Amino acid sequence: MNPLARLLIPAFLAAAPAFAQAETASGPFRSSLTVDRSPLDRNAPMMKSYATMLEKVQPAVVTIMTGVEQPRQQQRRMSEDEAALRLFFGLPLLPQAQPESSKDTWQQLGLGTGVIVTSDGYILTNRHVILPEEAQVPANRVKIRVQVPGREEYMEGKLIDYSQESDVAVIKVEGKDLPKATLADSSQVKVGDVAFALGAPFGIDKTVTMGIISAKRNDKVVSHMENQELLQTDASINPGNSGGPLVDADGRVVGINTAIYTRTGGNMGIGFAIPINNAVSAADALSRPRGFLGVGLAGINRRAAAYLGVKGGAMIANIQPDSPAARAGLSVEDIIYKIDDKEVADDQELLREIAQRAPGRTITLNFFRNERKSEVRIVLGERPNNFLPESNAAGIVPAGETIAGMKVAPVPEADREALRLTTGGLVITGIAPNTPAAKIGLQEGDVILRINGQQPSTSGEAAAAMAQSRNGSSMLHVRRNNATRLFVVEQE
Repeated sequence: MNPLARLLIPAFLAAAPAFAQAETASGPFRSSLTVDRSPLDRNAPMMKSYATMLEKVQPAVVTIMTGVEQPRQQQRRMSEDEAALRLFFGLPLLPQAQPESSKDTWQQLGLGTGVIVTSDGYILTNRHVILPEEAQVPANRVKIRVQVPGREEYMEGKLIDYSQESDVAVIKVEGKDLPKATLADSSQVKVGDVAFALGAPFGIDKTVTMGIISAKRNDKVVSHMENQELLQTDASINPGNSGGPLVDADGRVVGINTAIYTRTGGNMGIGFAIPINNAVSAADALSRPRGFLGVGLAGINRRAAAYLGVKGGAMIANIQPDSPAARAGLSVEDIIYKIDDKEVADDQELLREIAQRAPGRTITLNFFRNERKSEVRIVLGERPNNFLPESNAAGIVPAGETIAGMKVAPVPEADREALRLTTGGLVITGIAPNTPAAKIGLQEGDVILRINGQQPSTSGEAAAAMAQSRNGSSMLHVRRNNATRLFVVEQE
């Protein structure tokens, strides 16, 4: 995997369906689209201007802003230099303070592009545009604003759903007779076809860049999108283009811009788009019944997997009330490593396996609980749309005592209910450099839930739990933002 290839705003993804699979099924979403499958005239004379063609597609290209509504006193201003650096490196802007005279409590988190594909307001974009991971804001608090060309006021966007299997999301704005784009058949795209990238790079909307289709890839060039079919183009793509359309010389959408290869954070002539057939296939799958377990998941790292003696797995971070998982007796921090006797590498593979199974199907899950193997049979439910996992975060706490290079303190009572802690729980208030805690990536603000199966509530209890290590290693269950993760601390 090349570390220089990355998403415009990173997201954690699994492989999307290949071209051959994209047309195998149809659902309500696909049936509402306008698709032109006629072949591109590759022998037509070279055009002197593409203005007429672009005038047809540009009205359907929208700018998408994600943010939160936040009391003014919790906002902070960001310097112009910091804002410029974040844009340059493709990072979302931090929540911004509003002028004292402003009544608007909106704080912008991210910026991207989308394309309207139905006249009643359905929009295709990237999942990472809607749910920017780096913003560290609970997903259920993210608001969406959509700027449609020709309208002075933004429109409120509603997240319909997003795909866990590809970097695709569907949002909707309320309206009738909205301008919509025509889609092409991306399986007919050839290397050398002229391509145009439309969007709002660095927030500069109504921008068009031109190039060609440079390659059709299905390899490990882009981090987190390994083995996913992608269209490579030299049309300039930059942060802010995410989710925007890649169109052909006839103005038909052939892909959704999603990633760049860069050494600097900006365009270097190598960009990538999800083929529109695959994007539609992923979006259409959201409109059909899918298996639903009712859990939020987090991956486990290689050290944790080796500690447990498995190749990989997914840890349950939260459980929806009255869901199939809750009714079957699964618990937070259970580690699932097999589904129907098939080993899973990580949380994304498990989600993909569940989504591919029909509601009502009985599955078998093998999992660890307190480092002991167990098995359960569960009847899958049907995944609802608009599901957003719950998220909690620890508040500010006083400094505590040091253990394994980290300062820990009890979780404040005011935060215990939000974190759903009934017993135990320590928050990390500081990390010393070059210590075991620092080396494995623990961070200030992380909440330690368990150490070697115990639930410490004081630094003394934490030290006693650490002393019960296995071959000099201790397993920590740690809550970070809206997910629980595993860390293995090596004793020095």
